[in-house]
Parts: sequence; structure tokens; C-alpha cells
Amino acid sequence: MPSSSSVLFILSDTMEIRWAKSAAKHRVSRARSEHVVKTAETIIREPPPDDSPLEDDRIVFLGSDPNGVMLEVVAVEIENGLLIIHAMKMRSQYRPFLKRKLDA
Repeated sequence: MPSSSSVLFILSDTMEIRWAKSAAKHRVSRARSEHVVKTAETIIREPPPDDSPLEDDRIVFLGSDPNGVMLEVVAVEIENGLLIIHAMKMRSQYRPFLKRKLDA
């Protein structure tokens, strides 16, 4: 399990959301990942992986897309908002962080 902490994160209407090319790797659309960012059930902060070129903490948004599919969306903070760097179906490592229990 990642060493993570709960975080209060407020996404304002004036914040910009941008996407890195890596965010499309798992074929999650921008609309789906943006929906999770705006409606996340759980938000956690993680340190960057040791091998990452980005030194910024990750903000992980956990929640369902408009079709009810649970996603993990990972972003880093940028000057005017967020840069989404990863989005995919939620992996089991994040289940313990959810406020509600999911069916197995």
C-alpha cells in the first residue's frame, strides 16, 4: 500500500485542468477523468515514485466515472491548476482508502 495521507483539496472553477500524454495510456477519456476529479469520493496525496522525473507529490482522486466505473486519476499541481498524469480503472491497492466498501 502506498504511504499516503488524506488531503483536503478544493478544486475551484477558475483552476485549469490539463492532461499529459501519459494520462491517455489506459484509454480513459478526458471527460471521464475530469468527472472523477470534480466528484471524487476520496482524495489522497502520495510522494512521487523514486524513479519519477517529476518531484511533486501526486494527488490521487478516487471515484466513479459517469457510468459507475471506479477510476484512479493522478495529478500534480501546476501554477494554475492540475496536470493529470495518469488515469485508469481503480486498482485494488486503493480500496482501503475508500470511504465506502465496494463489492469484490
